[in-house]
Amino acid sequence: MQKICFKLVLNRENNLNTDIQYMVEVEAKLLSDKVYLPTNVFLRPKHWNQHRQEILSSHPNHELLNRFLQEFVLNLEWKELQMWKNNTPLTLKQLIVSEKGINKVKKTSFINFCKEYISISRKRESTKKNLMTTVKVLNTFNPSTSFNNITYEYIMEFERFLFARKYKINTIIKHIKHLRSFYNEALNRRLITNNEDAFRRYKMLKGESKYTFLLPEELNKLESLPLIGKNRKMRHTLDAFLFCCYTGLRYSDFCSLKKEDFVIVDNKMWLMYKSVKTEVETRLPLYLLFQGKAMAILNRYNDLEAFFKVSSNSNIDKKLLKIKALAGINTHISFHTARHTNATLLVYKGVNITTVQKLLGHKNIRTTQHYADILPQGIVNDLKKNA
Repeated sequence: MQKICFKLVLNRENNLNTDIQYMVEVEAKLLSDKVYLPTNVFLRPKHWNQHRQEILSSHPNHELLNRFLQEFVLNLEWKELQMWKNNTPLTLKQLIVSEKGINKVKKTSFINFCKEYISISRKRESTKKNLMTTVKVLNTFNPSTSFNNITYEYIMEFERFLFARKYKINTIIKHIKHLRSFYNEALNRRLITNNEDAFRRYKMLKGESKYTFLLPEELNKLESLPLIGKNRKMRHTLDAFLFCCYTGLRYSDFCSLKKEDFVIVDNKMWLMYKSVKTEVETRLPLYLLFQGKAMAILNRYNDLEAFFKVSSNSNIDKKLLKIKALAGINTHISFHTARHTNATLLVYKGVNITTVQKLLGHKNIRTTQHYADILPQGIVNDLKKNA
């Protein structure tokens, strides 16, 4: 009896998706007949090794995606074996019929479904990593979760589990929102047969909207902080933090900056970049922001590419804790504090809220509005202008 030969192929019909990527397909060949089954995994050619039929290590999710593709082929081989055992005529047509709904994982494996959903989605890599943190937590909570296990009671138990592990309220909300996204995707694929929507009765928790920022006098302490001796190695971290205080950049945007992003217009320096998180294009007149202090920092570094290469977000936050102690600052500091400081001080100086929105690259004015009432002095400034 002839055996079906399976092979992974990329770019079979030279069809690009909107992200300029090609789909990986499984070629099933029996004698001279062939059919192609979609995996819904999209890649750029530079990430694919056709000889080894695998994703190269240069792809950030190569391990997860290669595992998914291997399991995809193994599932097809299992279908073929079942046809043999059941004396079902071994044809490619029969294989396709049995494999209808190939993207559905076994109903006893909700965790695997979540991993598969993340791996084939077109979300940003940062979003995928964030979703995977929830998958890991779900796996710790109940690794054998099935689709029909997810009920209102399950969600409440998961919430209590997160509280018991002393997660912060915003982190708990994030994990439950991710669970809801996975659940809704499973509903869309008709993998859940429960009649009642598990989230219909669940009331989402309210998060904390506390913004930490530096007051002008605290920012001055950091600006004048002498880092000498063994503390000199923290100068790069402090300069990166101050640069973001003056520009309002996120950590991800700072790390992605290039020399070409700095443009001279009429002998004045501008920073023009596209946000990694929102893909919003932002233009900052550095010579006008905070007396051009961001430019002064850049002038201290001959190699700008090296300046924009900093340690991981968690490591840089640990260094900032040491720096704030040296400066005698009590306010909690993280790298994102720089962005909050930028927005708050701009509002404090009387800059129009819509201008602040554009400088921060916010899509929605309501996001920027949070900064408007943080400092009472901002209200005083408005009253003085209208007096």
